Amino acid sequence: MKSKSIYKNVQYMNILIAQIFSSFADWMFLICMLALAAVDLGVSSIEISILMLAFALPQLFVSPLAGVMTDRFDRKYLLLFSEIGRACVVLFTPIVSDVYSLAMILLLLGLFKSFFIPAKSGKLKETLRAEQLQEGVALSGMVDHASKIFGPSLGGILIATFSFSTLFYVVSSAYFLSVISILLIKKDQFSVSQTNSAMKKKSTNLEGFQMITSSPFLFIATVAMASGLFFIQLVDSQLVLFLDQFFTRTSQILGFSMAASGAGTLLITALLRKRNIRNYFRNMYSGIFMLGVSFLLAILCTYVPEQLATLFIPVCFFIGGFAIGLILVTFQIVVQVVTPVDKIGRIFGAISSISSFVTILGLALGGVIAQLVGVHLTILLTASCLVILSSILKLYQTKTSHTSSIQPIQLEKEVM
Repeated sequence: MKSKSIYKNVQYMNILIAQIFSSFADWMFLICMLALAAVDLGVSSIEISILMLAFALPQLFVSPLAGVMTDRFDRKYLLLFSEIGRACVVLFTPIVSDVYSLAMILLLLGLFKSFFIPAKSGKLKETLRAEQLQEGVALSGMVDHASKIFGPSLGGILIATFSFSTLFYVVSSAYFLSVISILLIKKDQFSVSQTNSAMKKKSTNLEGFQMITSSPFLFIATVAMASGLFFIQLVDSQLVLFLDQFFTRTSQILGFSMAASGAGTLLITALLRKRNIRNYFRNMYSGIFMLGVSFLLAILCTYVPEQLATLFIPVCFFIGGFAIGLILVTFQIVVQVVTPVDKIGRIFGAISSISSFVTILGLALGGVIAQLVGVHLTILLTASCLVILSSILKLYQTKTSHTSSIQPIQLEKEVM
């Protein structure tokens, strides 16, 4: 029997539309906030770092609690809480007069966003049938990656067209459009009361982390994802300096390279929609290996004539973007497959916290390491670590003779 098209799944499409408005609003706000900080407030580079830290910290500390609440209360209302909260907070941005007020705005936005990720992930699991899960998660991943590429561009167009106050009203409206789509979503289909009674016996903010460590496959997959994300952030903070040191047309090359990276990510995400994944673990360590190779190729480009390197550098970024998508989207699919619907909020809450931690750590250490050993050697060391990590993960799977595919089971059992 032919499976029903995912586009005819009304509940899923409502979630996806809400995610589109929310994700694009996030990235439009980010570029508008940076423009406001630079143009009107005249902030320093250190103050920019403080602003970004203010946005990331709530997701580090609040996400585990948000995950617990996502499994305990109706996810539809938590999504509404997240979107209405952000829509209202953004409306106050035009009246800020100093960097500390703007940091408070970002702190609140990060707080409200902490609830969106686990609640949205739980709703995806709830509304998708087993045969639709891979395609549905991949489509959701495409929205996230597309918003990172086109959201700032759309924000830039708005900056060139409207005043700052108008910009933030547009962003707030996008969040409210997300609210309208969420209102069309049904309430949770699993028994909230039964989940509440089970969680009252033993419920802590660390449950999500404990569930991850209880599943060998999920634990190793999380380590692979977090390591890859850490090394990406380690290098991302130094890419502009790297290109500026070796190329004369830095802005042009950076623009082409970022576009190529986004194209690579979107391509692999689109491929993962339809192709059946035969070996989840292989996807993870292959992506890490490809990411390391892309950095090594970028280093090699510094030893060839600049005109030739200008053509090859975007190719390196395309491979890197492809690898990042392979790691992150495969990981999202793995988590959705192995996690029961009544536990998925706590899992994604923990994952969001881990992702925020390694992102902050990578951005912080990237500057320190580059200052000590230089940008060139920092990227070379990062590439080497990624290749070694992929080899260790491949060896781990070979030595333990784990299965290449996984099925939805309870997290207290081994899934490899």
